[in-house]
Amino acid sequence: MQQTINLFQKELHILPTKRAIRDIVDKNRQNNILLPKYISVGDFFQRVVYEKNNYHQIDPNLKVIFLREAIENIDIEKLGLNKEFSVFFKQSDYIFKFFNELSYEYIDIDRLFEYDIYEMYHEHMSLLKQIYINYTKLLEEHKLTDSFLLPYNFEVNHSYLLYFDMIVFHLEGYLSSYEFKILQTISQQHTLHIKLFINEFNTKIISTFKEFDLKQNYAYTLDLSNNKIISQEPLDFKTPKLCISKVGLRLEQIGFIKYQITQMYNQGIEPQNIAVVLPNEQFAKFLKLFDNEHYFNFAMGNDILNSKIIQILKLIKKIITDYEPYDKFQADFLQLDQQIYENIFLKNWNTTITKKIFDDIFDYLFTLEENKDILQKLEYLKLSLENSFFTKNTSFVLRTKDFLKVLINELTKITLDDTKGGKITVLGILETRAVQFDGVIVIDFNDEYIPKISVKDKFLSSALKEKLNLPTNKHREDLQRFYYKNLFSRAKKVAISYVDNETLTISRFVTQLFDNYKQYFCNNKYEDILYYQKDFKHFYKDIVLDIDLSKLSWSATSLKIFLQCKRKYYFKYIAKIKEHDISIAPLSFEVGNIIHSCLEQAFNQNNLTNSFVANYFANYSKQNPYIAFELEVWKKRLAKFIAFEKQRIQNNLKKTITEKPFRVVYEDITLTGTIDRIDIYNDNFAEILDYKTSSTLKVDTPKTYKNSTDFQLEFYYLGYQDRTIKNIAYYDLYNTKILQETMLEQKLELLKLHLKALKTTKVDFVQTQDQKICQYCPYATICDKN
Repeated sequence: MQQTINLFQKELHILPTKRAIRDIVDKNRQNNILLPKYISVGDFFQRVVYEKNNYHQIDPNLKVIFLREAIENIDIEKLGLNKEFSVFFKQSDYIFKFFNELSYEYIDIDRLFEYDIYEMYHEHMSLLKQIYINYTKLLEEHKLTDSFLLPYNFEVNHSYLLYFDMIVFHLEGYLSSYEFKILQTISQQHTLHIKLFINEFNTKIISTFKEFDLKQNYAYTLDLSNNKIISQEPLDFKTPKLCISKVGLRLEQIGFIKYQITQMYNQGIEPQNIAVVLPNEQFAKFLKLFDNEHYFNFAMGNDILNSKIIQILKLIKKIITDYEPYDKFQADFLQLDQQIYENIFLKNWNTTITKKIFDDIFDYLFTLEENKDILQKLEYLKLSLENSFFTKNTSFVLRTKDFLKVLINELTKITLDDTKGGKITVLGILETRAVQFDGVIVIDFNDEYIPKISVKDKFLSSALKEKLNLPTNKHREDLQRFYYKNLFSRAKKVAISYVDNETLTISRFVTQLFDNYKQYFCNNKYEDILYYQKDFKHFYKDIVLDIDLSKLSWSATSLKIFLQCKRKYYFKYIAKIKEHDISIAPLSFEVGNIIHSCLEQAFNQNNLTNSFVANYFANYSKQNPYIAFELEVWKKRLAKFIAFEKQRIQNNLKKTITEKPFRVVYEDITLTGTIDRIDIYNDNFAEILDYKTSSTLKVDTPKTYKNSTDFQLEFYYLGYQDRTIKNIAYYDLYNTKILQETMLEQKLELLKLHLKALKTTKVDFVQTQDQKICQYCPYATICDKN
């Protein structure tokens, strides 16, 4: 934005956004000139306007609480709304936007009845009017005000403006009647200029400045104080170098973005002068995942949706209201404190929140986070909510469960500045106002996202809005066209992508912004750019550590994993990367663990019966329907096992020991584990048994033992030193039979060799060459073995 600056005047320039201010400052950073004072439109109106009665502006969270009280005896379902707090919390915005829209154009609700000649909206308007009356009465009782009341009761802070010789308002878009009235009031005591330009998409602004007789396709500087035109120049809109490309998949647009960045840079456009515009800003989370080169800085900042604070609160809410078996694994993964869960949340869920409960919740949240920026934002949020809910102005009843919904909603709004980003700016279309970029990349140019749908037409039809001279959908769409045209006309090169498939098509804007747009098609294949970026570079390289493995404790399982794949051992036992599975279906070991535990308790209680097994399994069957099915099958198998055990008991069996832990040093290496079962006979000889639930159990033979990696029974043999062992075997529960370890001595010798090999100084944690090992490995993704 070029402008002439009078160094002898104190000027205040009002720009659409803070980004526009940063853009001007950055462009003049190298120039040795004195810049005027800049302020964004939002900050400007906040500083120059105040409420006559000096009432405090109501806190956004308190607004919803007051509105909920205002609709207590009103049937809002007739308005298509829901009184249930979590739903109403989101829907309340419809009502506030409706009130704002009317008041900003100085339209009383009663006027709606005059224009509704067919009484189509009569009941709706009556309900909304009553809500308005109830809500404003509550505000008055608490000496508070809301933004939609300001147009009727505002004062201008002239003392703030006295410092400036001139005020320059840079207008890109529309002015409401209320905003225009503020500017007119200011212009009566201060010199106020307005800079604007008009094309085919913002002609509605002409009616706002009807005294000036403005024309389309001109840029103006207006003197509002003296009602005269200072300058008038014809607009010269140039079509930039343009590329429009279709893709089959939405994520493929990330490849399109990277390709166009390279093209623009090779054509001489500096990275800091390139912008990526996201019509749907939620796409930023996908772009961040693929930003391996650190190209981007995100104007919308980084949310904290994946922070432990939000994850914990959402999980607590879900467990209490809609528990599913997988939630237990999620709770374990997030290390949810059971005592805190029960004493703070579960116990108080349906009770009115008190200051103590409020403080306890926040005290807990502060323990979950270490990031200083998030903690600072959390502290601000606590003060804000405390001021909203625990002051003399608040006398409502809010349950803890409803407060949690408010809290989660506010936490999801928190963003952290993208301080470590690259030079290429990623932003939404509103952030492009009054900013120039040489290279512009816009994705999602589909009707689904462009134009962006407004929620302001919830209660009024476009026809009724037209009669009332309220902004219609067409006006809002035109305003978006205006923003895109300005953005494109300022650029040297523009690249646009859209998704073309059975459900999505290019936005109708393209025909209105570009003549004969098909001549600009430049389709390429971009998916290869993403495929190339799929590797996890940290783990793709060799992993070699200076380490003595003999100093570690070893279980039969950890040794088996090490012998099968050293890289897998590294991930699990050294990097300590937890296995993660989101399936509700039971993992291979889950049912086995339940059976082991069931048999342990049955033997300890001397109650190995079918009824005990059935009752024990019932506890787990209620939690997960998939496990319930598996356990039903296992009840029949264990019935055979119980019958088989009755025969074995008659064979001089003295007692059974279950789940016996051991820790032994063998070949100077510590071996640990837990023996499933030890049967001791009357002659004091012991039989060691390892329960197996697999349907494909095999024991080693003279031909196979040399390649064995399973030394479970050998560990049990070395770990049990109390009595003479007469037998060591697998207990095949699937087929109800005992399979003896016939290669014990040979495998003990082989185990010695493996243990000696653990006396190391340097280890290369190489990947296995056995593809069967990789097939079900939980680390297959990060290992990325071809």
